[in-house]
Amino acid sequence: MASSGRLIRHARRLLGSGATPIPLRSDPLAGHDPHFDLFGGVAAGFNASADEVLLAGPAGTGKTLANLLRVYWTARTYPGARVLIARKTRESLTESVLVTWERDVLGPGHPILTTRPILRRVRQSYAFPNGSAVVVGGLDKPDKILSSEWDLVYVAEATELGLVDWETLGGRLRSGAVPYQRVVADCNPTTPHHWLYKRCRAGVCALVPTTHQDNPRFYDRAVGRWTPDGERYLARLGLMTGARRDRFLKGLWVAAEGVVYAYDAAVHLLPAGWEAPREWPRVWGIDWGKTAPTVLGVWAVDSEGRMYLVREVYQTRLRPDVLGRRAKGWVESGAEPPPRAIVCDHDTLRLGFQEQFEAASGLSLTLADKADRDKGIEECQARFDVQDDGKPRIFFADGCRDHEADRTLVDAGRPAAGVEELVGYVWDADSLRDEPVAENDHFCDEMRYVARWVGQNLGGLAGGNPYGADYSAAPDARLPAALRGW
Repeated sequence: MASSGRLIRHARRLLGSGATPIPLRSDPLAGHDPHFDLFGGVAAGFNASADEVLLAGPAGTGKTLANLLRVYWTARTYPGARVLIARKTRESLTESVLVTWERDVLGPGHPILTTRPILRRVRQSYAFPNGSAVVVGGLDKPDKILSSEWDLVYVAEATELGLVDWETLGGRLRSGAVPYQRVVADCNPTTPHHWLYKRCRAGVCALVPTTHQDNPRFYDRAVGRWTPDGERYLARLGLMTGARRDRFLKGLWVAAEGVVYAYDAAVHLLPAGWEAPREWPRVWGIDWGKTAPTVLGVWAVDSEGRMYLVREVYQTRLRPDVLGRRAKGWVESGAEPPPRAIVCDHDTLRLGFQEQFEAASGLSLTLADKADRDKGIEECQARFDVQDDGKPRIFFADGCRDHEADRTLVDAGRPAAGVEELVGYVWDADSLRDEPVAENDHFCDEMRYVARWVGQNLGGLAGGNPYGADYSAAPDARLPAALRGW
């Protein structure tokens, strides 16, 4: 087997091309090309020559960086190459893959960025001087993607896609400016029932495993031990539980089982009578019901982005106008400060629930972001993990229900409060993908709506995203010193 040194030398020869041009003085990109050492599975994935290549492994191994380097050098090497960077949604690329692309691969001051300075969230392509183009797009707006021809397609977070999406992208590999056409992708492992893992097991797609030891920020190969950053990062991942720990820490394709949220009363439950400071912003969440309970949660959010459930309604046969008048009374009496936002389910738009509540309460509603349910569940799960400061990022005040227990629910043996629902919210063992059992999930839904809104508007988890490596942004040190250039 080739050594890591041989692998990276191969990588530096631009994907094995014997016709790699030597930059000349007139080359506008001379002196701006990225230089990184790649190791282990990350290097092997960069050099893989199969028609379909998937880099899979725990969070923070360097998978995205390797695939973006392939994107760069393909466009740099072959004039007129057409390369696509894709994800399920265009919006999700802006603050994930494109950050790494512009900050670490291109770097501040790169001519590709400065020649046509455009905000990352609206940029559609990156033009190379040799006529190559790197285009960005989401499968949620497929017209531009599916009407074009490509030489290389890079799919980030590939498990978000369906098989039809994947095969459709593969069918557009016919540009011909590059001697080969290829789909490369990356992901964290998920359920072993996922179609992409089955595709790899069948030998159709080459699966290249990556590990945390492939990332020099976390592991120093010269001395054979973890770096201080690596020890801290692995410790954070080690606080996860269940399938998430196996996937994000160990890189295993395992099925989710047991409870969805790792609720522990000793960690997450605040004593009865606990009150949040009034200056903390409030965000309310609503999941509408009819014969099923309507659930309204009032959440306080501290300066670190932690969420605290301080009041809740969990009631069947509750009309929206009645709930609206109750909410109006909270605000007018001073029992609750005016909410920063009320985030609600929108499956009942045709029934007019939103309009009835707004008319009765005088408060405006915001429709919940339900575009990526799995991501919302993951974000909520992360809040239950104890972080570096010894605290989780979500709490529940004991006895915060605003009314007596709903007798219909109690008599039926069903949850009558949010915490009662949490402990019974479990994964569906018979599902071919990660799906919670679709019953008694009303509080968990409104909690997810609020968590997504808070993460997008009031700040996410303190300490940054625990699921991605943070490469430094300085142009002369785009990675920590442990990552050496050629």
